[in-house]
Amino acid sequence: MPVPATELAAIGRRAEALGFEGLYYGEHIAVPMQLKTPYPGKIGYHGKVTQLECYVALGHLAAVTTKVRLATGLSVLPIRHPLQTARAITTIDNLSDGRFDLIVGLGSIPDEYDAMNVDYKTRGARLDEWLDILDKLWTQDEIEHHGRFMDFEAIGFEPKPVQRPGPPLYMGAYTKVGFDRCVRRATGWYGDINSPAKLREVKREFQPLFDKYDRDPATFKFKLIHAAGVDDWPSHDELHDYADAGADCIVVSPFELEEQNAAEKLERVAEAYRPYLYP
Repeated sequence: MPVPATELAAIGRRAEALGFEGLYYGEHIAVPMQLKTPYPGKIGYHGKVTQLECYVALGHLAAVTTKVRLATGLSVLPIRHPLQTARAITTIDNLSDGRFDLIVGLGSIPDEYDAMNVDYKTRGARLDEWLDILDKLWTQDEIEHHGRFMDFEAIGFEPKPVQRPGPPLYMGAYTKVGFDRCVRRATGWYGDINSPAKLREVKREFQPLFDKYDRDPATFKFKLIHAAGVDDWPSHDELHDYADAGADCIVVSPFELEEQNAAEKLERVAEAYRPYLYP
């Protein structure tokens, strides 16, 4: 949701009034001016992209809305401090009365790890350990942790999330290891998909993992962002095909990185998808 800060509250309230299911705000904390590793996606992130802090922005949206769900889309968890991030997560979940979805991933800019002084090679191990810490914070009265990257004696952590045992967790991943982690740990998968056919391919890769972990596929959700960062909205036929392929949620991404006409564009999106919005 890369809209100007001065319009964020108004866009959030209007999106809720129009019947959208959720508002998503992704993050990049420190994008170097010169990328040694080319950005893999279509958006073309660079050091001059304007971006608000995602948890602060979502907290702001929590204060001005009452029904719409709020989500990171996604948060690069391994480059963050897990305790500070957990405070942000529980704050939003409490301010919104349990309307928050946590979507995390490894990120797509290795150079950002360098800027944040985090070893890119440890990103998967850090994500697993940070998720272990979050699980403890959500469920235990006195929390201590002795791991590879974090070590602390017993601390308290209140308030707990409104949603128990914690906010729904979605994970962005495109590798076999990442898919395995999703099935083991998450409510579902969050991915940048541009066709129902691609979703069917992805779901075929997940099926053996459901068998491996004896998990009912019906308990696993597929939340998809269609054509992230480009002006390519799914047609009604594509939406029907997505549903047939097993998509639980389609996130449209109509706003450009430096959006100048957010209010007008939101109305056009709502008109295009009115049959699919909440009354």
